[in-house]
Amino acid sequence: MDTVGLLKGMLEIYSPSGKEESLSAFLREELINLGFSNVHQDEVRNIYGEVGEGSPAILLCGHMDTVPGWISVKIEDGKIHGRGAVDAKSSLAAMIIAAYQLGVEGLVGKVIVAGVVDEERSAKGIRRLIHKGMKIDCAIFGEPSGISNITFAYKGRLAIKIRCRSEVGHIGAQHLYSNVIEEGYGLWNRLKEVFGVRRSLHGVFYSATPCLIGMRSSRSSDSMPDKCLLTVDVRLPPTFRSADGIDLVRKVISEYGREKPNISVDLVVTDRVEPFVANRNTTLMKALAKSIEEVLGRPPRFIKKTGTGDMNIFGHETGVPVATYGPGDGCLSHTKNEFLNCDDYIASIEVYKRAVRSIILEHEKRESL
Repeated sequence: MDTVGLLKGMLEIYSPSGKEESLSAFLREELINLGFSNVHQDEVRNIYGEVGEGSPAILLCGHMDTVPGWISVKIEDGKIHGRGAVDAKSSLAAMIIAAYQLGVEGLVGKVIVAGVVDEERSAKGIRRLIHKGMKIDCAIFGEPSGISNITFAYKGRLAIKIRCRSEVGHIGAQHLYSNVIEEGYGLWNRLKEVFGVRRSLHGVFYSATPCLIGMRSSRSSDSMPDKCLLTVDVRLPPTFRSADGIDLVRKVISEYGREKPNISVDLVVTDRVEPFVANRNTTLMKALAKSIEEVLGRPPRFIKKTGTGDMNIFGHETGVPVATYGPGDGCLSHTKNEFLNCDDYIASIEVYKRAVRSIILEHEKRESL
């Protein structure tokens, strides 16, 4: 089959979070045409297909959605350009092709390929997959680790909104009233300072790092600004649970409120994903490492990432051995210049295949004892 052609077709379908329907329908037809069994969509438009049967059951999971922003799709100088070329349609396409080729070669065991929605936003796709309760022995998640790297750890994420309100007053009487925009920004600076003094000496991965990603204000008629909304993203290290982050933010808000009694502040938590560190001493991790060394001629690096991924949620909820692997330079994710070396894409297919074979072989050895 045309391996690069599948990826190109996926890139040509614009699928930002919340608009994955067309890509899901496209992949449904592709999986059927490739002979996958049990091809279906669920309620949120995740797409599933299977190759083989029995055990072990290995999940290859990638996400269909991207961040917004169209990038023209082209293949030039051995590189394929397009939104999702790195993050992370290339991983999902490689997983589909690897599973198909394993099936053609006579797979013993089962590979479940899943294309999930909404990874870039609130992760409703992976949460729905978990809710299905499928029997899965191990799972590989497709994200841009780089062709010779395995991602075993991600930071967590806390998404919050802080609403600040003050009394309404005439702009001409600004000396009598608080400017809630200035007060809101003062609160943000306090929050940033509190997290800053807790920064780990071991670097950014081990530090809780807040980022102000939105600030919106409003006012009643022609008056002083009396409403301000701060949107904050906090990345959490392995030693810092989401509950710890919430408690710290509430403490800062409480102290700020005592100092500024004329300002009311409310906290709303809109999303929380726990940090996750996968066990590196599993059959899955060893199989991936062995496959990378066989394909590339060098041992892999095990890396930690300051972002977050569906592996966090699935790993925490199921306890199933997991790893994240996929082609692409993660530094190009979400950028206007997203592209992938086609050779890396092709190599990743072979890595996935060899890893699956190795997992199955190890399973058969254990079963024969």
